[in-house]
Amino acid sequence: MEAIDHEVKRRLELAAAIGLDPEKLWPSYFGRSRCSAFELDAYLHEALTMPAIERGRDAGKRDGEPRAEQTRPPDQHTGGQRTARRKNTENALAALGAAGKLLLTPERAEQERLKSLQETDLLETGPEDTYDRVVTAAWKFFDVGAASLSLIAEDAQYFKSVVGPLREQTPRLIALCAETVERNSMLVINDASADDRFASNPLVTGEPYIRFYAGYPLHGPRGWNIGTLCVIDQKPRAFPEADRQVLRTLAAVVQKDIDERT
Repeated sequence: MEAIDHEVKRRLELAAAIGLDPEKLWPSYFGRSRCSAFELDAYLHEALTMPAIERGRDAGKRDGEPRAEQTRPPDQHTGGQRTARRKNTENALAALGAAGKLLLTPERAEQERLKSLQETDLLETGPEDTYDRVVTAAWKFFDVGAASLSLIAEDAQYFKSVVGPLREQTPRLIALCAETVERNSMLVINDASADDRFASNPLVTGEPYIRFYAGYPLHGPRGWNIGTLCVIDQKPRAFPEADRQVLRTLAAVVQKDIDERT
């Protein structure tokens, strides 16, 4: 405990030495005005690193005046101890699940997301009636060209269930469902060919010539997004709130089954 208190004190002193208030670091790092005591403690214990803008040459100046060069206190921890401490902190943050995503490195967050997907066994099992019924219902209700339950793995998108002219798998880099998983919210594209974000996507400029897309994220253990329930069409279309609610409801049926199996 004494070593932890010393480390906190050392980092507070370092922040003060370069003219930084640790609590004021959060607006630039997370884009919001306040931080919790937990987040501040995570930063002080090396779970987070300073953004580049906070490490710039001007970070050590106040009111336009250069500050005297500061001498860093001797590090009382070996490299191995620092690595072990950082690893323990990362593991503790990972235990928070998707709620701690912003406190993890992108690499560790993706590692945890893939672990969540693996724990569902969805990639290792074949077609299942529950998912096929929901996907078919979505396809018929929205009267679209295709519908699917997609899973976003490390490098590719796989279809657990699909109706329509979609490939068995799609490179993750161009999969629209990968964008939905990253956003953590419903993604609706009324006309992909007129949307600068997707107009040059090979799935828009070539087969299956996607124009309309609506996808809702599905999550695995600990809240990590692992895939989507989506509908697509080869022509632009509107997707009013009533339709969005239907897609949410269908996704909830799938989500309930995923929750029960894990």
